[in-house]
Amino acid sequence: MWEIFLKSLNTVLVVYALVDIISKTFVLVFRKKPTISDDVFVVIRVKNQEQNLECIIRSVIWKNLSRTGGGRVPNILVVDLGSEDATPEIAQRLCDDYGFIYYTTEEQYNGMKDAFFR
Repeated sequence: MWEIFLKSLNTVLVVYALVDIISKTFVLVFRKKPTISDDVFVVIRVKNQEQNLECIIRSVIWKNLSRTGGGRVPNILVVDLGSEDATPEIAQRLCDDYGFIYYTTEEQYNGMKDAFFR
């Protein structure tokens, strides 16, 4: 009796594993590229964050990709509050690498914010 039960359990687990592998393979093969969400902006205000800026931005990207199942990436606006290190150069390099990352200064941001909320 136990032998039949264990063989049945083993068969169920093998079938479950095969279905899981096939479904994950299907998702990897036919998954669409992430889309940029035009209606969502993440604003990151930084000052002298050359050590952390890239890590913060990549964290925001990966968290959104994992929440949406790889489907959506938000626009990211990096606002520099007057950095005296390499933060502006790093932010500009990220802007050049990714089309959904934007860089601005605090003065420009305040002007945009005032115009946006009117």
